[in-house]
Amino acid sequence: MNERRLHLREKIKITFLSSLAYAAIWVLDSSYRVKKHNFKSEISPVIYAVWHGWQYGLLGIHPRKDVHLLVSRSNDGEIIGRISSLLGYSLIRGSRGRGGTQALREILKVLKKGKKVAYTVDGPRGPIFKVNDGIIKIAQMSGVPIVPLVPAAKHVSSAKSWDRYQIPHLFTPVNTVFGDPIHIPKEINEEQVENYRKQLEDKLFELQKIAESL
Repeated sequence: MNERRLHLREKIKITFLSSLAYAAIWVLDSSYRVKKHNFKSEISPVIYAVWHGWQYGLLGIHPRKDVHLLVSRSNDGEIIGRISSLLGYSLIRGSRGRGGTQALREILKVLKKGKKVAYTVDGPRGPIFKVNDGIIKIAQMSGVPIVPLVPAAKHVSSAKSWDRYQIPHLFTPVNTVFGDPIHIPKEINEEQVENYRKQLEDKLFELQKIAESL
């Protein structure tokens, strides 16, 4: 009985928090003036590479239902998943740890269907601004190009979290800069995987400077 009450309490908490957060994010999202630079909508399927704390760069990509986000099965992930669904995105449930193999299968299945996947390259727990090699291996296995992107908002606040999660202010202009596609060959060794990982990391830093200059 106590377990059932605890479970019910968690469900109510998740519903309340996700509804409250969605309402706030919807107001912010509706107010942003997003300008995309070097965006090529015809590239699909594609893996969008974005820093964990800079996910607002995905807001300018439409239709959102074609963009699939990887969301964990934790309570926090459930909240994030509900908000993302309400904002119009499609979900892939799982993470690089918990349910990782199933999540990988779903990512490859989505890409095979010609859809888009957004991948937080330094998530889910950091270190910040350090690209993990998971995205390189997914691109290698799928044959789908990686397109890095970095947004910059004129007025933004940073959360006190490991990723310094960026929250643009109401009505602020947002510039999102997209890099050119990075194609990963199927037959590469671990040293080459590391080279591509570093190439992607360097490109994200380069795009960040461009976005901030705008």
